[in-house]
Amino acid sequence: MIMINKKNNLKGFKTMWIRFNEETTDKHQIFFKEHSIRNQEPEHPRGRTLFMLNIPPYVTSENLKRIFGDLCGIVSNVYFIISKGFKTAYIIFENESDLEKALEISDDYIVTLNDGNNFCLTGIRKWCIEYNRSVCNEKKMKEEIETYMQNYDKKIAEKIIKEKMMEEEVQNNDGWVTVTGRKKRGQFALSRKESTINKVQHKEEQKNKKKQLLNFYTFQIRESKKQNLAELRKKFELDKKRLRDLKLKRTFKPF
Repeated sequence: MIMINKKNNLKGFKTMWIRFNEETTDKHQIFFKEHSIRNQEPEHPRGRTLFMLNIPPYVTSENLKRIFGDLCGIVSNVYFIISKGFKTAYIIFENESDLEKALEISDDYIVTLNDGNNFCLTGIRKWCIEYNRSVCNEKKMKEEIETYMQNYDKKIAEKIIKEKMMEEEVQNNDGWVTVTGRKKRGQFALSRKESTINKVQHKEEQKNKKKQLLNFYTFQIRESKKQNLAELRKKFELDKKRLRDLKLKRTFKPF
């Protein structure tokens, strides 16, 4: 635990004391000051943010809200910096005047976490409550899922009706029809244009061609090469014949 006295203040930090309950003889010293830096973050507004160090691990955001709410004013939020052991926090006040009240707290002021009006959970009771809060309410979750699905089905039904109306309107106007895959792919599928369907079909054809094992064996490769050479020779002979025929048909012969 870090402790300082009034004479040896730590770079503008003020101090206050915290104890677990009234019966506890030991007390813990915490340090705080106004959070004001050059690059102020939006979640830590200037003039309303208190920066606090050396907070005991068992102190929660609710405890800090209650402590400074009773002493100064409304606390809108508390942000803890993730760390092991003692904590660091940013306390955001609703008004600038509330921060000024916090900075005027006496260095000898003692805060009691557990008294007649307030209670700080620790140990197994705290773990039990945290576990119970982590368990989902089955009934509530079921109601949320049913509500979401009802809204989703309603949106899909409205979309289908809208698409049908658009198709009928297009048919009545100029005869063009938007091709959809709703019947094949289910009522929840998005509509597709004819160009999109042609692209999909072309892709499927290319996939099927790749899947076929052409010229798998060595003798097939050899026979395929022979066949290609024969076709090239045949084409060459036909081209030669065509050239001869063209020369014979020429009527103008300058030589």
